[in-house]
Amino acid sequence: MPENSGVTPSELAPFAGDGEQRAGEDDAEFVAGVPAQHPFAVHYQGSWETPWDGTSVAVRRHARALALTGLPVLLESFHRIQINREGFAEPAHGNLDDGVIAEVGHLVTTSASALVPRVKHLVVRDAEHLRLSIMPRSLGPDTVADPARMLELRDSIYATTVAFTVWERDRIDPSVARQLTRCAQAWVPCTRNARMLVDCGVPEDQVRVVPHPYDPDDDICKLTRRRPTAERRFYSLSGAWQPRKGYHKLVGAFLRAFVPSDQVHLTIKYAPSQWQGYAQPRDCLGRWLADGQVRRNGWTWETLVGRLEMIEGRVDPDKLLKLHFDNNIYVCSSHGEAWCLPAYDAKCAGNRLVHVPYGGTEDFAEPGRGDLEVPFRLAPVHASYGWPEDCQWADYDVDALAVALQHAHAPEEYVRSARFSETFSLQAVGERMRTFLLATLGSMPKARAYLEACSAA
Repeated sequence: MPENSGVTPSELAPFAGDGEQRAGEDDAEFVAGVPAQHPFAVHYQGSWETPWDGTSVAVRRHARALALTGLPVLLESFHRIQINREGFAEPAHGNLDDGVIAEVGHLVTTSASALVPRVKHLVVRDAEHLRLSIMPRSLGPDTVADPARMLELRDSIYATTVAFTVWERDRIDPSVARQLTRCAQAWVPCTRNARMLVDCGVPEDQVRVVPHPYDPDDDICKLTRRRPTAERRFYSLSGAWQPRKGYHKLVGAFLRAFVPSDQVHLTIKYAPSQWQGYAQPRDCLGRWLADGQVRRNGWTWETLVGRLEMIEGRVDPDKLLKLHFDNNIYVCSSHGEAWCLPAYDAKCAGNRLVHVPYGGTEDFAEPGRGDLEVPFRLAPVHASYGWPEDCQWADYDVDALAVALQHAHAPEEYVRSARFSETFSLQAVGERMRTFLLATLGSMPKARAYLEACSAA
């Protein structure tokens, strides 16, 4: 909050939980008031309801990590919707997944007299989307008659807000950068994103890297108990079949790198996506089977059986866990990733990683422990994304990926390094977030003192 602004937390309280219009809020039921649990609490806002959605997973993990430090945290959604198994949005009223409730249900009922500071965790569409996510719609001429006072309140909202955004390209629109600059801090999950924001004009002293945390008690971490195998079992679970994921290149690289008699296997789990100008899975296979090098290697529709598996659609958590169990070398062939949660989970399981080092995988890959990088160059983003003009991302040659696959070896043991544990655990990331948030409260000594006392208890 700007120094000497004259704005108090209680004045901001009526606007604290606002933001984007939320589904079903006109139908809200009201009950008799009760005293707030806390005078101050962190307001963590993001889409958290969908069990398997990457953004929802990230929001839940970060909110948990922050709460583990002792800070009171209210987790709230922007829209109160979730994506069902058929891929359609639906209201998240009374039908939330049991696992999601067990994970963060205790954070959605926190009450406080004032919600400061605020974290807005989202995938930004454009500057107006970001502005509406930060600035309460209720803070306007209808509620604040004095224009000067309204602007002062708006400045105070920005000064107590952290924008947590993710990026998969080399630049953002200047109008987005200006919105981020108005915030107290701009958080991103990886070093590459941080450098990009600074290059695009966001002051370096406002930018913070907050990596994704992992819970050492999660089932994925128990997979380090497996017995190793020499067979190289490559896999990728990175989401929709679209240009950014590079699946067409991954299939070609695998078929060029190996012959049917090699003890190798590739599994790709993907969500169907009719992406204009991008070969669909069967067309992709057909094109590569017509490639001269692939044909000389001996690949046909028949020899693919037992060597290449394509899994379409969503799978249950147990099946997903089994994919990490059955395979041992994760391949992130994406042209840009802010983090890549499936690759991160693979590292939690002790598996090796082959990746294009452009985004989050750079921060958690371990070259000294057998992880391999694919050489890349910056090239224009696929035009179908409609991102700002001249945007670039990582591009690479199919044969470069093939060489990396050839040189990758199955782990001799499944382990997580000490550096991995010390950097990315829930406790480590939560403490980093706590430190960053308390630093935004320099002009709010009462709020800072209370939150510090909570985390020290």
